[in-house]
Amino acid sequence: MDQKGLATVISGVTVPTRRRILGSLSAALGASAFLAACGGDSAPAGGSAAAPAAGGAGAKGEVRWQFRGSDEDLKAAQSYLDSTFGKDKPNIKVKLEPAPDGRDEKLVAAMVGGNAPDVFESWTDNVTQYADRGQVLDIEPLVKRDYKADDLKDFYDWQWRDFVLPSKIRFGMPKYVNVMFTWYNKDLFDKAGVKYPDEKWTHDDYLTAAKKLTVAKGDQVDTFGLMYPVWSWDRFWYRLEMFGGEAVSDKDPSKPLFDSEKSLQAFEWVRKAMWDDKVMAQRLLLAPMGQSFNTQALFASGKFAMVEDGFYPFSMAKNIDKKIKWGYSHVPSGPVKRRVLGTTDGWVMWKGSKVQDASWELMKYLGGKDYQVNQTRTTGLLPIRTSVLDQWKKICIEKYPELADVNLDAGPAAMKMGYPGNRVLFKKDAEARQIIAPALEKVFIVGGTPVSYFKDIAKEVEAKMK
Repeated sequence: MDQKGLATVISGVTVPTRRRILGSLSAALGASAFLAACGGDSAPAGGSAAAPAAGGAGAKGEVRWQFRGSDEDLKAAQSYLDSTFGKDKPNIKVKLEPAPDGRDEKLVAAMVGGNAPDVFESWTDNVTQYADRGQVLDIEPLVKRDYKADDLKDFYDWQWRDFVLPSKIRFGMPKYVNVMFTWYNKDLFDKAGVKYPDEKWTHDDYLTAAKKLTVAKGDQVDTFGLMYPVWSWDRFWYRLEMFGGEAVSDKDPSKPLFDSEKSLQAFEWVRKAMWDDKVMAQRLLLAPMGQSFNTQALFASGKFAMVEDGFYPFSMAKNIDKKIKWGYSHVPSGPVKRRVLGTTDGWVMWKGSKVQDASWELMKYLGGKDYQVNQTRTTGLLPIRTSVLDQWKKICIEKYPELADVNLDAGPAAMKMGYPGNRVLFKKDAEARQIIAPALEKVFIVGGTPVSYFKDIAKEVEAKMK
């Protein structure tokens, strides 16, 4: 999740998708169209910026960092940087700027106009609209210059790998780690006499438990056994991989595979649980389209016995406020393997920046141990550095003692197990999303459409990739 999205969750208003900013397809597509209209790969106004010089000793200037978070978090980050990085690098001034509403379109316009922030925050699904137009600096040469092999061992292999796009550029520095887990309400499990989930659970166990945990009176469902936002663009694909399918070929990104037999089996598992068995939450029963709902608050109220979503220790402790006993568990393994979304949220440098040396020094600091510890103290999110993990758990429990009983160890365990990751991108990813996203909504939000419908959708996508 991007930081502004995280701040929204923490404030208690969330939607069923991880990335609300990506919920508006028109915004991303509009940004792409705007870039095309303004010359696509042409250099930003004002001429091309020079590449960073060798070493950072002479780095200087003012770095504008577009910050995706609450005003409170922005002020705290600015204060921390001024008292640490600012003293160590007196020739570099960092100015944090709040990301505006409609960030994507406005950022694109600023890039084309030659006045974009030097550092901004993005992730794989979002950054391609800038990178594909030549607006993102490839930091791989800088990494090779400034990091030793042993330094890179402190990052998680899967996350570090996924920061490389199909175009082969390394688009940024990791910011934090988020991984999908199963949240479970211990009180509801105890009441239903269902054993708590563990690493041995399969999808059969998952569905059986969801059925036992669902509480309904006629057509009125008081408690859904499971909440899983399959309709979300960044959440449907990994279940296909659990069943042995794929969204798109990793060897040929123009070839959609979400219509394969195994992929359709995964879609059917979800469709049946949602529409036939009625044990998986239906979007329109939670709130009308266009209106948000608080997943964590609904979980705390007993509306969901299990939720498949991200790893947010602090915000969950705050929102749940000891109303229930709960815990984290690994998402059960599919028939073929265990696979979930592991995020690639990171700091990205605008290629047109006139202060690339200074920007790179900032990015290295943000990805370093000291800032990662500070970020953990503020958010409780998993750090990108393995060397900070031991401190992470202690920090979380000191802040919210009740977190000692929610199985925080599942987070580090997932890092070591290596099953989280990001999806393979389509050759023309924005165009593919324009076709697939409405299809997901038709099948899993509106209902009444068989999963065989995805065969027709795959043909449309393949035609668009040519």
